[in-house]
Amino acid sequence: MVYVIQLLAAILIGTAIGAALSPRNNILLFGSLIAIALGVVTLITGSWVALAIGTVVALASQGMQRDNYKTA
Repeated sequence: MVYVIQLLAAILIGTAIGAALSPRNNILLFGSLIAIALGVVTLITGSWVALAIGTVVALASQGMQRDNYKTA
């Protein structure tokens, strides 16, 4: 079971790195950095609680981003 949690943590870290490198806004950047940190904690400890919190933070920060496109 620990290997499954660590695999999910690696996926969370990869997704959060991709989101942090995209030029969006500060909320997405800070949320991604928090998710990366919690993913690393999960890889080291195997704690599903840190994985769950990191996933919630990553999804919430990605959900809060807004692309401001001008409409004609």
